[in-house]
Amino acid sequence: MRKLAVLPALLLPMLVFAADAPPTPATSALKMTFGLLVVLAIMAGLAWLVRRFAPGRTAQNSVARVVGGVSVGTRERVVVVEVAGRWIVVGVAPGQVRALADLEAGDSQVEQAITSANPQPFAGWLQRSAEKFHGKK
Repeated sequence: MRKLAVLPALLLPMLVFAADAPPTPATSALKMTFGLLVVLAIMAGLAWLVRRFAPGRTAQNSVARVVGGVSVGTRERVVVVEVAGRWIVVGVAPGQVRALADLEAGDSQVEQAITSANPQPFAGWLQRSAEKFHGKK
């Protein structure tokens, strides 16, 4: 980033001498490259601003919310989607989506099954590893 800040300072003497001497192919190419970089930087800045401040790009306006999901094959998944206060269990495969069940949202048995099915395997592994490590000392 600092190198880019030094670039205009390095080009300033060339611009001063360019006023006295006729342009050479090297200085013309340098001016063209510098102009291209300025235009590309402006375009990148505008794209960032549009993405950052674009209206209507929030996920809160969504009708459906994914509660959870699990992969049951290489390209197949079972997903729980909440829509209008109901949980819909959906099977997703390449080229098709099929509703498997329709449940009440917040059903205690379903919530317990979702949370206990796979409670963060890395956290459990880390806990067991830490216990082994501290037990050996």
